[in-house]
Amino acid sequence: MREMLIISSILIIIICGAIFTKKYLNNTSNMIVNGLENLKYSIEQENISDQELIKKSEEIYRNWDNINKQWSNIVLHEEIDLIETALIRMKSKIKIGELEESLEDIDTSIFLVNHINEKEKTSLKNIF
Repeated sequence: MREMLIISSILIIIICGAIFTKKYLNNTSNMIVNGLENLKYSIEQENISDQELIKKSEEIYRNWDNINKQWSNIVLHEEIDLIETALIRMKSKIKIGELEESLEDIDTSIFLVNHINEKEKTSLKNIF
């Protein structure tokens, strides 16, 4: 009986941890993607100054830097490095005024963040 209680407790802890991790990944990935989508919209509409675009890109990168510290415990480092690289390229291109070229890096970042969120989803596809 005692063994069943220990096993049940461990399973509950694992399941609760998985649920918490998934919600955290979902919330933080949505925050990053929303910021990137907003930046992309601003670039496409040309309704914002270059300085404001630089501030927005730096804010997105700061948010990513904070999230990255927690994601590194959950997500493969190779995937995090790809996102980091795309965000740094995006920020650099915006700083030097290559706005059209930065859209590619924004789209790459959005895809990679969404891919991680989808990959970590609990589904039969991901289990087997």
